[in-house]
Amino acid sequence: MKGILIGIFAITAVLFAVSCGSDGPETTDKDMSVSDTTQPDIDYFGQGTSPEMVDIPAGDFQMGCNEAVDYQCYENESPYHAITLGAYKIGKYEVTVGEYQQCVTNGACNNSGDHLHYYTNTDSGYCNLGAEGKGNHPMNCVTWYGAKAYCEWIGGRLPTEAEWEKAARGTDGRKYPWGNEPAVSCDYAVMDDANVGGKGCGTGGTMPVGSKPNGVSPYGAYDMIGNVWEWVNDWYSSDYYASSPTNDPSGPEIGDGRVLRGGSWRNGYDYYLFRASCRNYDGAVSSFNNYGFRCAK
Repeated sequence: MKGILIGIFAITAVLFAVSCGSDGPETTDKDMSVSDTTQPDIDYFGQGTSPEMVDIPAGDFQMGCNEAVDYQCYENESPYHAITLGAYKIGKYEVTVGEYQQCVTNGACNNSGDHLHYYTNTDSGYCNLGAEGKGNHPMNCVTWYGAKAYCEWIGGRLPTEAEWEKAARGTDGRKYPWGNEPAVSCDYAVMDDANVGGKGCGTGGTMPVGSKPNGVSPYGAYDMIGNVWEWVNDWYSSDYYASSPTNDPSGPEIGDGRVLRGGSWRNGYDYYLFRASCRNYDGAVSSFNNYGFRCAK
């Protein structure tokens, strides 16, 4: 089947799965049937300081892989289809360590219970929370639950998969946030680029948010490609596009895990992971050093 390639590698003694390529996000245990009702109530709604956001106007856009400009299409990105979204806001940048630390200090982003694990800060030195000088780097090593808790704390929510994609590529069906060419490189995204020293564009990790202005999206959102994979709200289903509603789709009612978008600092040779239409997923309880998020309202 052309669509979903699952690569199995040994990285820090765990297995990982990738939807549109190998050497991407990792997984330990997919939450195939975990209900959101198992989450604790968040009592801190709207108390956080909201990160800067950009406006995405209401209207139509084409979602999925545009074969007219992209030869790397995968089956789970098809069919290429029209979607209508209402107006919304989305984070100009990925949520930073400094911003997330406020939520941890407040108590809204905690680690109460094994299943509801929100974040990790001891992942072989690559987790940014608690690391010196990483306050303006993206929050990483965060689970879907931890991302959701933060967004709710600031009075927002995780974006839907459709909202994320429109914010990343605009309405003209482009392959990347910056257009159909040139191909992704460290001139445009924080990635594993052998031409400039490898992972993280030679840094060996994430970079401060907004470090790649050449890669900004049509609406002014930074790092939609690279730096960290970004959690969105939707459950993942490989064939969801075939039955997706045309107005404000919010994903299937259940799925194989939660959707991740955008590629990360660890991905490189598999450049197809950096396309705006690429879909990935993992279990909501997974927290790895290339997982992060941004919020919407």
